[in-house]
Amino acid sequence: MTAPRNLETTLAPGLDVIVLAGGRGSRMGGRDKAVVRVDGQRLIDVLLDDVSMLPGVMQVVAVSSRDPQLRPGVKVVAEEPPFSGPVAAVAAGARALATEACTHTAVLAVDAPESSGLVPELLDALDEVPEADAAAVREVSGHLQPLCAVWRTRSLHRVLDEVATDGGLTDRAAKLLLARAEVVEVVGSGEERDYDTLADLADYGEVEE
Repeated sequence: MTAPRNLETTLAPGLDVIVLAGGRGSRMGGRDKAVVRVDGQRLIDVLLDDVSMLPGVMQVVAVSSRDPQLRPGVKVVAEEPPFSGPVAAVAAGARALATEACTHTAVLAVDAPESSGLVPELLDALDEVPEADAAAVREVSGHLQPLCAVWRTRSLHRVLDEVATDGGLTDRAAKLLLARAEVVEVVGSGEERDYDTLADLADYGEVEE
């Protein structure tokens, strides 16, 4: 997969959202994370419900090599080749949004179903530092979370192009994106927590096997 080209068109005011909807799910026994149900709701639907309430949200794309059967209005694309990692997935999402792209793009993950709650704070933090490319959450553990971040859209496209040129997009760690950017940090609230296993999800709610 190639990176989306650097944007040459005028960007619309507002926010686009890329949701990484899950890979092979190896730590969940091969399950599709997006459709695992907790308290009767699929994780993807929990996240998309909250995303739909974000101020200024325009386009939403979910990236999955499966077929999560999402609601109308949400684009679904797959990374190429399938299951080729988070950077390839972000690139696929950015490409799908590029034609009508907005000035800002949030990058979220389906296994962090409450993460959209941090997007307004991330937007504010980014707008306070005009020279910054992105704002990302610093988790309590000290980890800077690349899948709970808001980017200036032009910066995201530029960084994806750089990574594609320097080693390609396949099977690359998401942290490489932030490593090439000027990043504003926001202290995590706990909403950024990702649930990697079914045992982790039991902390979030009742898991339906």
